[in-house]
This record gives sequence, structure tokens and C-alpha cells, in this order.
Amino acid sequence: MTKREEIKSLIFNYSVNETWLAKQLGIKKDTFDFILNDSVQLDEEFYKKTKEILDDFQYELTFDETEQDETLDLFVDTELIKGIGERIRQFARKKYGTLKRLADEMEISPQQLQQYISGKREPGSRILLKLQRLGCDVNWLLGGTDSSDSFRVYNLENEVRKYQKGIAEIDKIIQRMNSQGNL
Repeated sequence: MTKREEIKSLIFNYSVNETWLAKQLGIKKDTFDFILNDSVQLDEEFYKKTKEILDDFQYELTFDETEQDETLDLFVDTELIKGIGERIRQFARKKYGTLKRLADEMEISPQQLQQYISGKREPGSRILLKLQRLGCDVNWLLGGTDSSDSFRVYNLENEVRKYQKGIAEIDKIIQRMNSQGNL
């Protein structure tokens, strides 16, 4: 892959607005288009600076704070028709604020997460399990159907397991105290 093709691929994969990228480079959009598409040879400095901006964009993708609405419900009908990648992005925005933080929590690279979001790869069972453990409703993620009840059940099951552990510990303490004649 040539450097020109690499830059174009990154722009496409990260869904970067070329006007925004040109502004980051400090050049006009027309100039950016010419350098990227029509120039005889891609300038090395242009390549390095563009790649740096795209890498920063990928790793530090944050969501506009004004977009974050604390009352946002993941299970609103209009959100259900979006693809898996968009639902992963929605989950990341709601719970982690950035895709990088979600990738860190999932213990995968941001590049791998971007593959799922862009639709280039579909998440397998290992990735779906990681998402579920982080609180994402996999039924909603895969089918886009309102399964908030299953999400609530999952959370309740986790709570029950936590309380059962606590009760078992208390029971052990009581048995130990009984055997020592302290009760």
C-alpha cells in the first residue's frame, strides 16, 4: 500500500471529515484534495503530519460534551435501527466517553475496536462477552431490539452473586465462632 493509499484508507476507516483534516493541517480543503489526489508525488512532511493527526484522532476520539445527555436512553426506538458498529459507538459514548477508554476496558487495541465500529469486522463471541461484562446489552447490540429487561436481569444476577458471596462469608464466620464456642 502506498502512503497515499494509506492516508485515504485511514480517512475512510476513521470516518474523518476531510475539511476538518485540512484545517488541522493548516491548509485549504482544495489544497488538501490536490495534494492527496492529484499531486505527482506525496510530500513526506504532508504524509507524516497527516498520519500524526489521524493517529491522534483515532486514539483520542472523544464525543462532544454538549452531545452527552445524562437522560439518554440506549433503548430509544430511533437508536434501534443503527448497525452494530454505531451501537458500539453509542455504548462507548454513554458509558466511557471515548472509544479509547472502551478499548482499554475491553483490553483490545483501539484499531481493533475501530474495525468493529467501521463494520470491517463483526465482533465474535469473545468480544461480545467482553462487552456484556462491561454492561452492554448484547441482544440490543446485535439485534437492535429493546431488551432492556435482559440487561436489567444481567445486572440483578450480578448483584445476587455478590450478595450470595457475602452471605457465604458470614455463614463461615458464624460456623467458626460456633465451633470455638463463642456463640
